[in-house]
Amino acid sequence: MYFPHAFRKDFFVQSSAVGDLNSLLTGTATTALTAGRIGFFKKTSLTGGSSTLVSFDPTSATTPFIIAQGSYFVQDKIGPVHGGYSETLKSKTINPRYISRVMTVAAKQPRQNVVQVPVSCGLACDSTFRLRVDVKGSPALRFLSHNMYRTLDSYTGCCSTVDPTYVKDPVVTLINWADQINLSPIFNTMVQARVYVWSVTRAASSTATAATTATVKLNISSTTGIIVGMKVTGTGIPANSFVSAITAATDVTIKYPIQQTAPTISGTVSMKFYWDVYSGAIGTFSYPATAAGGSATVPTVIPGTGSQNPALGAGPGITISSGIATGANIGTANTAGAYVYTGAADAASFTYTAGTEPHIELTGAYMETKFGDCTFTPSDKYDLEPLFIYTSLTDESGDPCLVNCFTTSNNANGANTSANDATIVQSPIQATGVGETVLRNLILSGRYMQNAYPDSSRVESLRMREIEADPMYAAITRTALYDQVMILHSVPRFNNPTGTFDNDQYLLVINVPTGTTTTAFTSALVGAANTAQGTNTINLEVY
Repeated sequence: MYFPHAFRKDFFVQSSAVGDLNSLLTGTATTALTAGRIGFFKKTSLTGGSSTLVSFDPTSATTPFIIAQGSYFVQDKIGPVHGGYSETLKSKTINPRYISRVMTVAAKQPRQNVVQVPVSCGLACDSTFRLRVDVKGSPALRFLSHNMYRTLDSYTGCCSTVDPTYVKDPVVTLINWADQINLSPIFNTMVQARVYVWSVTRAASSTATAATTATVKLNISSTTGIIVGMKVTGTGIPANSFVSAITAATDVTIKYPIQQTAPTISGTVSMKFYWDVYSGAIGTFSYPATAAGGSATVPTVIPGTGSQNPALGAGPGITISSGIATGANIGTANTAGAYVYTGAADAASFTYTAGTEPHIELTGAYMETKFGDCTFTPSDKYDLEPLFIYTSLTDESGDPCLVNCFTTSNNANGANTSANDATIVQSPIQATGVGETVLRNLILSGRYMQNAYPDSSRVESLRMREIEADPMYAAITRTALYDQVMILHSVPRFNNPTGTFDNDQYLLVINVPTGTTTTAFTSALVGAANTAQGTNTINLEVY
């Protein structure tokens, strides 16, 4: 080949067929491979002078081999001689001398962008503060045909008649901005705004705590001042973590969006607990606030309470029914972790300890409207790009340098330079290894082998796809994540008509359910390459 590219071939190993990746069974012919099972094979002479492909462990061998996989067409045969579609799927012959790279690529779980705008002092009276929010990314472009942006104006109100020099409670301005976002019929589809006010800081005990991918139970000095529903922050604690249960005077359980791997949380982490504050402007209804009876006025909708992730539900202890959020975890300041805020009276100053400032938190929470399965027509697609949120702030004159009470995510060259990075609570991550992507790679690989996959919107094409499509495609869970094992090798052209020695480069990609152990499989490949080429010529590359 005459360009730096590799011919690609994809394999898919479903959960029930990962055994060969670990056991490396020997002495098995390819005819014994069941659907999806995969292994290393070499030619072996049998009685009568014929030959077949028999599995073996190539770790310490220099013998050329192939990678073969049992066909998913378990009941299909075009002809009695060659096996038709039921023939095993095979790679080119791999000479371990020409293996150049062996790689594993772990799938990545998607992650939302979370941005915070804290305020550290009281605000001038009779003034307007403007927060501009820009939301950029493919979902916004497809929805509006341009990036999303909005300027939120908040007037602080008339000056105090007692003393005109008094300043205003900044939390009211934060809530005003949050209401404008959450009440916008367009903006609230992609961004959710929450306002938090610090309650207490507590230190965990000296005993390290084992966290899971979704929850952690912490032993702390005291649960006084802590209520179910409060937001929790601290080193190692994921964004959008909330108190889901208080099981003892010194024990709290924290819930957070499911993580790809369990977070590492120090046994002595210092944690800050925040009230989840609302103005009531979203709408109200009444519900029993305590076991003893009574009622409390609370917002009609608590957007994303508990996790900020619609896939995880409304959050700990909160149910959503016909647009109404109910449950024991919302109510007044005395009964739950979310309450309707009443602004403080004008004062000479509002001061906050570093790290305990009230703040508005913006979370990219957009979920694209789509059908359950993409139909491969021009009007149907899937999207992986996350949204990016940028904030900037000016006073009523448009000057960004005079609003030094605020810290925004993209004014590092302005007046607020002390903690700009801290306003980006969580950077977004685009998902990789998604089933939708794996499916498309396998369809492309199949088309190189002339396997049909009609992609027209015509009804007859859809029906032919039902008949002709590889059953392997149906084994892929489109919303699941899949890791990849990649083998890059060359096949030399010893008899090139041009008279120039050349190589064809091939990339073999083996897709496996995320978390699958592939150590034995990759060790065999690396061992075979190093045996043939020399010790430690190549190493397993992990991405």
